[in-house]
Amino acid sequence: MGVKEVFPEFSAILSEDAIAELAKEYGVEDKRKRKLTVVPSFWLMVLSAIESAPRGCLSKLVAFFTASFSLIYPGDQVTGLSRMALSKKLSGTNWMFFRGVYNRLLTCYINSLEPDERFFFARFKDCFAVDGSVIRLNKTIEKVFKSTSKSQAALKLNTKFSVVNLAVTKLQVTEGKRHDSRFRFITKAPNILYLFDLGYWSFTRFKKIVEAKSFFVSRLKKSCDPLIVAVSDLKWAHLVGKRLSQIMNALNNMNELDVKVQLTKSRNSQFKTELRLVGILHEGEWRFYVTNIFDAIFTPQVIYELYSKRWIIEIFFNDIKHILKLSHIFSKNKNGIMVEIYSALIFYLLVRIMTAIAAENSGRKMTDFSFKKSVEIFSAFFLIQLSELIHGTKAKFIAFFQKVVSAIACNCLKPPPRATA
Repeated sequence: MGVKEVFPEFSAILSEDAIAELAKEYGVEDKRKRKLTVVPSFWLMVLSAIESAPRGCLSKLVAFFTASFSLIYPGDQVTGLSRMALSKKLSGTNWMFFRGVYNRLLTCYINSLEPDERFFFARFKDCFAVDGSVIRLNKTIEKVFKSTSKSQAALKLNTKFSVVNLAVTKLQVTEGKRHDSRFRFITKAPNILYLFDLGYWSFTRFKKIVEAKSFFVSRLKKSCDPLIVAVSDLKWAHLVGKRLSQIMNALNNMNELDVKVQLTKSRNSQFKTELRLVGILHEGEWRFYVTNIFDAIFTPQVIYELYSKRWIIEIFFNDIKHILKLSHIFSKNKNGIMVEIYSALIFYLLVRIMTAIAAENSGRKMTDFSFKKSVEIFSAFFLIQLSELIHGTKAKFIAFFQKVVSAIACNCLKPPPRATA
């Protein structure tokens, strides 16, 4: 089933009845008449992810909510909304309700995508880039989210990001000073490819990935001096039995290295699995990578290119922090912060869903489309049709999706790369 055939499924998840039902499941339903009922407040929080003014502070968010009521309830007199009322809504609405919406959308999205046909990615069930990014917070919650700097508060978004689907599949929010290595992202599912930097370097982690019959690519830690135990080409036979530090002079006339190594020096180490060390001479500097992918089709150059895909998660962090304004978190309690985070993630995922459908309809790749332009198109349509969407039926959502997808397909392609002289 292609993405373009699942408009009804996405619409069912986002309809007014579906959101109200999920709110009841998480105990955040409207038990009495309020100014801020659950469905409008949900959508306005999601929409605030792109509006730079509301992301500035609570008073600006109040102004955004108040003005939006005239669109949601046209003809009705706009009533006042206090900062306290909105603050209580943020702190009192269980953030797991927002995560529930996100997870439902994510499951539907992943199940609707066609299998990736790119040759090397097709060898794996999925490919995940893993990394973390720090966001500064109001210093009044320093006791909850400790920063590496004194008198500051900061959180870290520990993220497992699908390179294939361009979506977050696991998110862990911790205090900013917590080390990356404590993020548990490995599953027992086999044939998964993990790409991570040196913050996640761990023999224990390597062992878990191997035991799960999955794969990884990581840069080689500078303090690690692996022992060469076998070579893939007889021209390197003289390197066997030596450590990497001992052969660097022998690499002067080479452009790549491909050998089997043992990482640990300790005889008592529990990790004795032999791994593959590949090296690429890039711009006059050697770059070394460790992996358990031994298939000869994955040449050193291919391993290097696979690892370079990890950069996609850095682009994600830039998009969500700067385009979706998540660098401006104003909440002063953990629940409100989590609501802000998942509001932005829902908006991000909705844009990815729209671009995936536009890509399939036009025979292009998702990466051919500008995320920033797609966000602007989606936001503009959303604001204009806010009332219909908040009280939306499945039919209204389907019609809305179709219009947005058509607009993205026509207006959001990235410009062609400039020709080099």
